[in-house]
Amino acid sequence: MQTIQAWKVETVALLRAAGLGSTCDLDARLLLQKATGLDQARQILLYDRQLTESQREALASIRDERLRHKPMAYILGRKEFFGRDFLVDERTLIPRPDTETLIEAVIKFSKKRYHAPSLIDVCTGSGCIGITLALELGAEVTLCDISEGALAVAAENAKRLLSKPVTILQGNLLSPADKNYDIIVSNPPYLTAAWCDEVSQEVRWEPRLALEGFHEDGLALIRTLVDESVNHLASGGALFLECDYRQAKEVASLLASRRFSDVSIERDLSGRDRVVWGVLACTNS
Repeated sequence: MQTIQAWKVETVALLRAAGLGSTCDLDARLLLQKATGLDQARQILLYDRQLTESQREALASIRDERLRHKPMAYILGRKEFFGRDFLVDERTLIPRPDTETLIEAVIKFSKKRYHAPSLIDVCTGSGCIGITLALELGAEVTLCDISEGALAVAAENAKRLLSKPVTILQGNLLSPADKNYDIIVSNPPYLTAAWCDEVSQEVRWEPRLALEGFHEDGLALIRTLVDESVNHLASGGALFLECDYRQAKEVASLLASRRFSDVSIERDLSGRDRVVWGVLACTNS
């Protein structure tokens, strides 16, 4: 038999030995909560309670997953983003704090121009970007992804978090879109193949389809999306893209060469260039 406290002490030591030391205490608490339903306060209060056989089996299974560097978000089945919990699994990219920079940029732009903009979230994954903007802006949102599995997760998140339905489109980038939007927003795959090979053990659990942008500079999909956006933005609408800080200036130049004006680069929480956006210039008629 083993008590709650004994299991936590043992698990923290194992996680630290596996190179997971920076979050091992928190991870142990969250694993215990998932398997037993006990929050942190009750774990402390009931520290000397014996774990049941079924609890020990469940804990052994999820601890083994963590020791293999499976991300906690996948083990727990959820990830917080912009103050809300989103369902995630191995069909979707895990939402990152730096992507909140993308949300903030869209909100700042939109509130000056629109009451309830029409918006499409391309490469939506879990739907966290589009759904968050629907909630923050009252936007009419379309979620689009090439992955059927990712769209299933996005649809479930939309059902959980939104009071009105969203449009779901499956296809490559903007190919399934049949209308124009006030805003196009995307956190597309943008890593090079070499960068994908260098990612951490945890990131290797995430779908490579959601990571690799193709071409030697990782910008193949972004180039296509920029070109397609010109034909799917309302006049004066804006395109917002997340990219790697090493690509931001190139992406900004790309937008400037494709009828986008007021091109700007926003920095993430670490002070690195993360979001590039621009406004589609009006054409003379």
